[in-house]
Parts: sequence; C-alpha cells; structure tokens
Amino acid sequence: MQTKLWKYFIDEEKTEAWLNELAAEGLHCVGSSCLMHRYSFEQGEPGEYAYRIVIMEHSMRHADTIRYLAFLQENGIEYVAHGYKHFILRKKVADGAFDLYTDRASQIKANRTLMHSAIVTAALLLFIGGMNVGIVAWHISIASSGLLISINSAAALFCCALMLIPLSN
Repeated sequence: MQTKLWKYFIDEEKTEAWLNELAAEGLHCVGSSCLMHRYSFEQGEPGEYAYRIVIMEHSMRHADTIRYLAFLQENGIEYVAHGYKHFILRKKVADGAFDLYTDRASQIKANRTLMHSAIVTAALLLFIGGMNVGIVAWHISIASSGLLISINSAAALFCCALMLIPLSN
C-alpha cells in the first residue's frame, strides 16, 4: 500500500534529511509529483535505503542526464523521481556510503547550477513584483478602483516576500 505525503521544502538538504528520516522509520520514497511536493512512500525495512537529491545541469531527457543516471544505476544507485532538474536517488545502506560529489570540481558544478536556478527565480520574481508595482502606480495616477490597486499591491508584496524566503534559510 502506498502512502502519499505533501511536503514543501526550498532547501534540498532539508528534503534529503526528511526522506532519510522516513526511510529510517521504514517509509521508502517510490515517487513524487507536483514539482516534488507530493511524495509516494511504501512500507519497507527500516534503514534499508539512503536518499540523496542531486541537481542536474540538464533536464531528464537530455543525453548527458540519461548517461549519468545509467552510470549511477551500474553503481547500485536507483533513480526514484525528479522535478525538473532535481532528482531523488537512493542506494541500499548495506552497499556502503552514498556520496555523489566526491571531488571539488563536481561540488563546484552542483553549487553553480543551484546558484543559477536561484538567480533566474529571483529575477523572475523581481520582474513580476516590479510589474505589479508599476501597475499600481499607473492605476493610482488615473484614479482607478481601489480593489485593483489592492490586488496588485498584494501581488507585489507577495513576490517580494517570496524573494526573501531563500535568503532566510
């Protein structure tokens, strides 16, 4: 029987820790959907698997990603699920340590990929928030309805707040 849980994380390390806590209790992740916010679990042996989340440079259908996942599978690492470029992987604990970024170059590459994603997200939120501020200013200048001003002001504040969440982690 599968159990489905909804959980929202911004930080991959927190997601990874949560998946490993559940695995230690015997709930093993077998899939995810909705951009990795709804997870499917099956009951199994407690502590059987260790989970890692890797951020790939390319999406699932890219040839480099397919080759990398095949390489990982040859080394006893299973692909579980993905959400865009975030991949959930697992390995049996009995098979040894589960380290993906063992050299400095791969650690730097993973951090750069994460940094680029954060920059693109922040730029998008800044653009949306700026557009809403502009709309509010334009509507105030033409004495538009108060409801539209309130909605756009709330949207602008929401976008600005979303930009601050990653900075607080």
